[in-house]
Amino acid sequence: LSNQLYDELLQLHTLRKAELAKDMMDDEVTGDGKHIEQNFIRRTFERILSKAGLRSIRIHDIRHTFASLLLTNGESPVYVKEQMGHSSIQITVDIYGHLIPNSNRDAVNRLDDATLSNYMQPKTNKNPQPIVK
Repeated sequence: LSNQLYDELLQLHTLRKAELAKDMMDDEVTGDGKHIEQNFIRRTFERILSKAGLRSIRIHDIRHTFASLLLTNGESPVYVKEQMGHSSIQITVDIYGHLIPNSNRDAVNRLDDATLSNYMQPKTNKNPQPIVK
């Protein structure tokens, strides 16, 4: 890496960091240039709930409600995983698996449908033969 290339890349890196910092600041600024207070969204949400006559909940609770409703209505856990943005199906099942309707009952009922003769003990003879040594 030449000294000239190093200097150019360093300047570009510094410029990109400054642009990123500016973009992050813009996300927290209202249309009139004032900064948004840390709890602005939460307080606004609480005010909306109050006006609607609903009990106070956290915004994140809506996310859980969404996933819960999808699963209890029979949607695939894979679909819920995608909607929630989970990195793996395991996360979705760990959190929401208890809401998958009849999953346990269906598994047990499938055992009833299996051919029981494959699993039954052989009938024993009522008059067993003596063992000869």
